[in-house]
Amino acid sequence: MKLPVFSLDKFLENSGNRFDDCSSLADAFHTYGAVVIRDGRLDERENEKYLDLMERYFEQPRELKMNDSRVELHYQVGITPELTEFPRDVSEELTLLTADNMPTPFDGPDKKWRFHWRIGARREYTKFPELLAEPVIPENFPQWRQVMDSWGQKLLDSVFTVSEMLSIGLGLQSSTLPNLIRFGTHLLSPTGSDLNLYGTKPGTVLAGFHYDISFLTIHGRSRFPGLYLWTSEGERIPCKIPKGCLLVQAGAQLDYLTGGYIKKGYYEIVVSENTCTAVKIRKERNESLWAVHPTMYVHVEPDRVLQPVGDFSRGIQADWYPPIYAGEQVEEELESIRLTRIAS
Repeated sequence: MKLPVFSLDKFLENSGNRFDDCSSLADAFHTYGAVVIRDGRLDERENEKYLDLMERYFEQPRELKMNDSRVELHYQVGITPELTEFPRDVSEELTLLTADNMPTPFDGPDKKWRFHWRIGARREYTKFPELLAEPVIPENFPQWRQVMDSWGQKLLDSVFTVSEMLSIGLGLQSSTLPNLIRFGTHLLSPTGSDLNLYGTKPGTVLAGFHYDISFLTIHGRSRFPGLYLWTSEGERIPCKIPKGCLLVQAGAQLDYLTGGYIKKGYYEIVVSENTCTAVKIRKERNESLWAVHPTMYVHVEPDRVLQPVGDFSRGIQADWYPPIYAGEQVEEELESIRLTRIAS
């Protein structure tokens, strides 16, 4: 199965049948929980420059990277070391999957590092100050801010367009979803896994079966295969993002806002036979063996109340989604994956 591909350019140019395009996008999110997008504002060369930067960063010795860790802020800025984050317990969800669509067996924390870098405008005050922490800028990377801000803002622009199209396709005012995320605490959050250590055995889980806390997650292209996602109907599919495209996946906050009409998406990152082949080829070329998966999480503003919107507030499942501040929802989710256990 291939995910449907949507071009944002027609919408931005106000050409074609915008309503039909938006309805098709909303239907695709309902069916698959994720879509592939093309956006003419994005340049593949910027993604490559960003991957180059992150490979150099992750290749540093552990002690240098740990200078960028902020455990007291629940790792919400700077580096999260490998073997720290545990996938949330989703045993109930597994009962809904067929035997041939089960996730790869795993035990213990994820074998990935992650760097959080905030993108976009934010309000000066929030009830959740840890979500407004100062950024961490690694030493000896003079282009860090420029590369991260430039690529992150372009990804954010794409998500704002998707959110506007989704609003229209879901029968809401076009500004409904964009306004909720306008001042969200968005995170450009590349992960890095050392395939020198973990890239020789197919079936090694780098990031266990999980969903994202966010409103939408946008994935750029990695240089290594291994990303698998589950459609809303429970089918596990390998995800190969075409050149010049991005993957956009529903998160828990969008699930909340639509009263479960668009379900949060699940995915995992696993060493496959194709991953091992890529490791062999890159090793022969003396290229980096750090698998960088370029991910960005776009969030509802923390001081906004999460609850079903529009007609979804009158849906039969609306009572399953009681009002909660988005910042509270994030805190509860972070605790569930054990990122607050040291600081609490």
